[in-house]
Amino acid sequence: MTYQEGLDQIDKATQKMTEANQLTIESVMDAFLFTWQWWIALTMMIVPWIIWAIFRDRKNSALIFSAGLLIMVISEILDAFGVSYGKWAYPIKVIPLATVSFSFRLSVLPVFAMLLLQFKPQFNPFIKAIIFGGFGAYAGLPLLGMMDLYKKIDWSLTNSFIILILMYLLAHWFSRRASFEEINKNNEDSH
Repeated sequence: MTYQEGLDQIDKATQKMTEANQLTIESVMDAFLFTWQWWIALTMMIVPWIIWAIFRDRKNSALIFSAGLLIMVISEILDAFGVSYGKWAYPIKVIPLATVSFSFRLSVLPVFAMLLLQFKPQFNPFIKAIIFGGFGAYAGLPLLGMMDLYKKIDWSLTNSFIILILMYLLAHWFSRRASFEEINKNNEDSH
């Protein structure tokens, strides 16, 4: 394949993605909008953040939130791969974009992780990671599947379990870095 043929092929792929987004928009607007599943997905986007706002540790909220952002970024990247390679799909969406589902990975997962990081911070992180992974993979995903918010195509829940454990442990490690304290110390020293 030549360089120009590669560019032409990318143009065709972009057109197909645009068509897929149009089909998704039509499905959401004509079939899913305001269904009970749509309302559940919307609630899953909003309520976890309200819970976080109420119960967050105000003294350490920026530190813990940065670990939550790490979960969100990793989830977004892994999810893009999974959806792109046909491992799973999100049939019903609040925001009608073909590959996007904000409800679980950008709301429920990071808030759950942040709350686990915040409460009982000295508790064994491996046990917390297993709780996080078990809840996400073996409770959350099947429940989402029953509501048509998630469709497992060619994927094992055990894979999700392992990935979620690793994501939590990485967020835990990240949230415990002394570099955050160094930044604060450096800012105080410069004033």
